[in-house]
Amino acid sequence: MSKKVSFQGVEGAYSHLAVQEFFPNAEAVPCKTFELAITAAESGDVDYAMIPIENSAAGRVADIHRLLPKSDLHINFEHFQKVEHKLLIHPETHQGQIKKIISHEQALAQCSEKIQQLDYDILIGADTAGSAKYISEQKISDTAAIASSLAAKIYELKTVDESFANSSNNITRFYVMSKNENKDFDPDKTYISSFLFSVNNTPGSLFKVMGGFATNNVNMIKLESYNYGADFVITQFYCEIEGHPGQENTKFALDDMYHYCSKVRKLGVFEKSTYRSRQ
Repeated sequence: MSKKVSFQGVEGAYSHLAVQEFFPNAEAVPCKTFELAITAAESGDVDYAMIPIENSAAGRVADIHRLLPKSDLHINFEHFQKVEHKLLIHPETHQGQIKKIISHEQALAQCSEKIQQLDYDILIGADTAGSAKYISEQKISDTAAIASSLAAKIYELKTVDESFANSSNNITRFYVMSKNENKDFDPDKTYISSFLFSVNNTPGSLFKVMGGFATNNVNMIKLESYNYGADFVITQFYCEIEGHPGQENTKFALDDMYHYCSKVRKLGVFEKSTYRSRQ
């Protein structure tokens, strides 16, 4: 029986493309919001949720940092998806008729150079694939959409520019999440441990947490902070380190961290993607 994987957006979204690339034989389940995609995995309606965490051009996906602390899911894998923006039009029109362009605001920003050259009027769409769907279903003849090759295929649109973005180096990193937690680790593989934490409200607490990683020779590869709560006093940190709790130095570093933190939430331990070794 094939796996079912939820994603945010409509069919043809880059998250849908990520599902197809990571799980070639899975059933992709579109959801209107990130919350619904996560809930589908929490309830067991799907096996995994494919959730974007950050983009090389646009930075972190802010909504996800708000949702992760509330979720019961664990990170099982990471996946890096190349984003290739295409310029799509209705098959019964030609590019000379186009006067407007529609897509998600980030996609529009990532294609700003060619949009300016063409002098198109800009329309903001909810997402890339939804914009392609709108052109197709409404048979719009004066508007182009920026979306994926998958969206072009699904909505039977004509591609008039295969590489429409300002830069070809556009990568979105995804978490593949489920209710199951990775607990068995291959000694020949490299892992990443991901967690959220808040330090005690005492001077030097964050410094002491960082010192625990340094003392135990644990490499930190990501640390981000953001405030939560109505008074903006409490700061939460999102952190990724190389290693897993079964390794002695990682275990000691995490044990030290608990002494200086008011809250720690483990998000998951997962194998480091082979994409990283190619960089």
